[in-house]
Amino acid sequence: MRNPGRIALFLLCFAALLASPGRSFAAVEGPGKWDESTAGRWESPPERHVGATDNGISVEVTMSPGMGVSYRRVDRWAPGSAALRFAVDNVNAGENDYLTGEAIFPASVTFVFGDDSLKLGAKRRVVLFFKQLWDGFRPSGIRLTYAWGNGLPVGSMYRLWEEETVFVVAGPEEAGKTISSTRRLADDFKAAYGRSPKGPVTEVRVSARRPSREKGPVRASITVRFPVAQE
Repeated sequence: MRNPGRIALFLLCFAALLASPGRSFAAVEGPGKWDESTAGRWESPPERHVGATDNGISVEVTMSPGMGVSYRRVDRWAPGSAALRFAVDNVNAGENDYLTGEAIFPASVTFVFGDDSLKLGAKRRVVLFFKQLWDGFRPSGIRLTYAWGNGLPVGSMYRLWEEETVFVVAGPEEAGKTISSTRRLADDFKAAYGRSPKGPVTEVRVSARRPSREKGPVRASITVRFPVAQE
């Protein structure tokens, strides 16, 4: 019985390695502490230009298939307003935005409420753990993701995971345009989960990805300003 147990442990560790985050690079120069990494472990970093401010970041990328990059900043902020600006000239046409393993967006911004969670029960947490071994681990807490979708109607709001809600701010019909939006995070949280957040935003993630099975490059730009003054 010992050998099957060791094999199972080895397979579990190997799966965790496959699902682990991408390779990390040096922190972004400038105000704020933004860490840069590939969006997936096996992805290559694209050609990119990045600028950080004291309350945000601007990213411009040109991604061939199989490329992606992610930026992450950890702090504690009141869930106020966030100003977002996206520009994308193509989408990931082969992806299904509803499926956790295929929801790969050309441009997205995620706000993590690390002190918040849902009461899912121990059994469901175990199921989610093993599911994330395959699909990739997400930050702990409740997450709001604003994405340039690959086919869903603009304005769509849906649960990708129990603790992650996606808001589609643009899609294929907007390709080639610049889309700007100011989001009140506490209002969006309440719309998604029926209550106000219990704690602050603890992490902001900016991501641009082009899956290897897509054809042709994508040029994308993402700008985030958070927090910004209330309108």
